Amino acid sequence: MSLLKVRVEWEHKVISDKIDLETGLVKPGIFDWLPKPYVIDLEARRYIAEEVPADGVEVVGWMHGCAAANAVLAGVMEDYNRLGSQLVTTSGDGYIPGTSVSSDFNFKSQSGSVVNNQGYSVMVTPVGNFNVPKNGCVTVAQGKFLGWGATTRLESIQWKGTLMKWASLASKPISQSVPHANIDGLVAPHFFNIPAPLALPVNTTTVKLTSDKPQTVTFRGRSTADYGKVNFEFQQSIPAGESSVTYRVWGRPRTTAHILEIQPQNGTATVVNSIS
Repeated sequence: MSLLKVRVEWEHKVISDKIDLETGLVKPGIFDWLPKPYVIDLEARRYIAEEVPADGVEVVGWMHGCAAANAVLAGVMEDYNRLGSQLVTTSGDGYIPGTSVSSDFNFKSQSGSVVNNQGYSVMVTPVGNFNVPKNGCVTVAQGKFLGWGATTRLESIQWKGTLMKWASLASKPISQSVPHANIDGLVAPHFFNIPAPLALPVNTTTVKLTSDKPQTVTFRGRSTADYGKVNFEFQQSIPAGESSVTYRVWGRPRTTAHILEIQPQNGTATVVNSIS
């Protein structure tokens, strides 16, 4: 069996030092009473807690955190899905009432104390079960499944479980902004289909993105046949503001097609402005 051989080169350019994390983003319809779209759930949480204070009866503290996460996720979902793709997300108490996207993608229902003692939650996926470290996250890319899960805000009974599933992928070119969800400081990736140019040995792609602070972004090219196979990977440091990263993949015609994974650093607010 021959191995797929590709070569990648890349370059970075600074476009602007302006930090704009709102223009072009959708304010989610389910949270139309929020003043703006949010990329970071902790920012949304502050506003939600002021608008709907905890009363210890109908509204308790953990609801603020899950509502804030869902406010961010709903916006990310709408921004991604308007590209002719399908991203499904949810965030809620992983124990009771439980956190589930579907019957084969959910968190095992365990109390916060159990998760805390064992050091991880159990994320059930169509390609097997994965341990998500407490106050951490896991990306699962296997076969044709792409998912992300995070486990945060552990208490003795409740904890916050967040799930994202890329059911169908947005394809290059992309001219509308898509934010990366920041949930309790953990930043989710995004995935995009990058087709190969016809009969050409080089595939050139330019990603424009905005960051709220200097960071190092990881780019991975995954196989279109098996998302678990990484054909290339590189990292690029970018400053706060808008940057462009242009990369070129060389190989046999059609072998340069790939699934692009963009993974910002945790603790950042990052928006993909376009992919061309």
